[in-house]
Amino acid sequence: MSSDNHEIQDNIKSIDSIIQPPFSIAEKSDIKFLKELEKESFEEYRRESNDTIRRSITSDNQIVIVAKDAEGIRSGSITLRKYKRKIRIMSIAVKRNAQGKNLGKALLEKAIECGRFLEFKRLTLEADANDNRLIRWYESFGFEQVRILENYYGPKKHAIKMELFIHDPNKYIAVTDFDTDFFDGFDNVIGVRATDYFEDEKYQHVKDVRVFNFCAKYKYQSVGYYVSLLALARNQVAYPSAGLLRDIDNYKVIKSIGEEIDELIQESFSTISENEITVNSYFGKSDIPEFQKLINSLKNLYPSPLMRYHFVKRGTWSMNRIKVLALKETLNLDYDLLKSYAREYFSDKRFIRSSLKRYKYYMAILVDPDEKLPPSDKEALDRFGKAAELIGFYVEYITKKDFSRIPEFDALFIRTTTNVNDYTYDFSRYAYAEGLVVIDDPWSILRCANKIYLFEALRNAKVNMPGTWVINCKSKYKNKLRNLSYPLILKLPDSAFSAGVYKVRDETECLEKLKEMFKRSELIVAQEYMPTEYDWRIGILDGRFLYACKYYMAKNHWQIVSWENGAGDIDEGGYESVDESDVPQKVLDAALKSASIIGDGLYGVDIKVKGRDVYVIEVNDNPNIDHMVEDAVDGDNLYKKIILSFYNRLESNTKILRTIC
Repeated sequence: MSSDNHEIQDNIKSIDSIIQPPFSIAEKSDIKFLKELEKESFEEYRRESNDTIRRSITSDNQIVIVAKDAEGIRSGSITLRKYKRKIRIMSIAVKRNAQGKNLGKALLEKAIECGRFLEFKRLTLEADANDNRLIRWYESFGFEQVRILENYYGPKKHAIKMELFIHDPNKYIAVTDFDTDFFDGFDNVIGVRATDYFEDEKYQHVKDVRVFNFCAKYKYQSVGYYVSLLALARNQVAYPSAGLLRDIDNYKVIKSIGEEIDELIQESFSTISENEITVNSYFGKSDIPEFQKLINSLKNLYPSPLMRYHFVKRGTWSMNRIKVLALKETLNLDYDLLKSYAREYFSDKRFIRSSLKRYKYYMAILVDPDEKLPPSDKEALDRFGKAAELIGFYVEYITKKDFSRIPEFDALFIRTTTNVNDYTYDFSRYAYAEGLVVIDDPWSILRCANKIYLFEALRNAKVNMPGTWVINCKSKYKNKLRNLSYPLILKLPDSAFSAGVYKVRDETECLEKLKEMFKRSELIVAQEYMPTEYDWRIGILDGRFLYACKYYMAKNHWQIVSWENGAGDIDEGGYESVDESDVPQKVLDAALKSASIIGDGLYGVDIKVKGRDVYVIEVNDNPNIDHMVEDAVDGDNLYKKIILSFYNRLESNTKILRTIC
């Protein structure tokens, strides 16, 4: 046996460590099963001969893995062939009576694991060109179509060559533009020169990897700048990101993000007598130990291994400059201590994403864990996450501290109450500017958040509404109030969730309440009081019906949500989910028309029915999607519809880009 064959044989023996039950390396006693599986699974022209099956088990170049089901019965197999630079799937099959139990998925994942274990870079296979379902299945694992193999299985029986680039999922790429042995001895970090990162094919095609950019300079169009930019283009996650490199010179962004931890900044520097201070972060460790708590928050806002933060005191402390430090300029510090910081940094589990499954897109779901009345409860958020993963998204739940990470994602789904004057609108604007698919998009937030805009837009579109008037504090509004009927509803333009909405019984009470409300807004919306047992809420997505609910008024109250129980608690009315077929056509038509005036996003249209007439109250962005409420009729399908909207928009954007390019 040649030395090469000895090496191959050693690899086969060593692979036993990852081939554990319910998997096993095929033996001669498995030949009869493999023949039967081949006959059951493939048409005659695609079956391997008995001699080929026998040789595959004894060959040094092939690995045949047998899988058993839950009862210990042999039910599937996969055959791998090793080449110099790749490993190839020769066949994969599961018995008919064992299909639908994810055994095929398990076998394919085991093949990927084997390829990584043996340090191959590529896993290849051939699939029937006419079997679109099979091709899509392989694509769900990250395989890409390489080329058509004409007449591969016989005359006019074509195949598709497919390929997956594989790597160790726990390894990170540290890119430098200078010679250094700093990363030698790190088990999970590969040191790479920037030139190789730019030009080597293996780094161009790996999608689910973390790239740590340690170049000497990061200014616009420098080598360091392009490392982070190309990582973004390759759907890789870079630290620092291209977005962060752009934002470090933007004082408005620095100030905005600094405000998110303002209380912590004031607390950290309360005993400092100087008017300015600089704090460095080396792999998440503060160079001044008493400021470690501050650095722990800043490293989430500015995810980069090496950072410098400058603070000034002008009455109160604020952050006014940040800088991404270059590894080269920190190597003159305590080398061993710096290296120990790096080891701890790279062992942080927050960097590890599951890599057995390749996700086509990354989605961020923005939430506020402290919100009292969020648009989606925890169970609904979990179901959004599961639906997204099923469709092909990697999902992360993010909070306002993750503003700078927006460029890492392909889509942003806002599931905390939106407002034009807070961080949710900033997230939406930033995400849209970065090219993400966003729900709620910034113009929907802007339009729905303001009742005056809504009134004007709906009125101009001739949508039927209760009597509505805009009260201007600088006009002679008292004359107008005398001619209105009471009770009357007063609304702050940016009111939400029944907050900022008041019922006044007469003109005197109205004047008192307006005096109070004018302190917050110069314009107030007055609307005819229209008591009903419930309001219709019609969910609309992409201009189509999504769900329908009846929201009943809170007990002994005229609104769906009561903030007036005196105990500081919130009282909500009941609800009833309704099938589309049971919704009056007039209600559906009014909802679709009203939502179309705002855009093509996700909306909740509130409607009252009085006699034969339908009245639109308002159109809401960021509508509630709670488990066992809005999803009671459609179940998990509701979450899939919403996630599919993101997916379809991303696919449409990709097609447009391909056409342009």
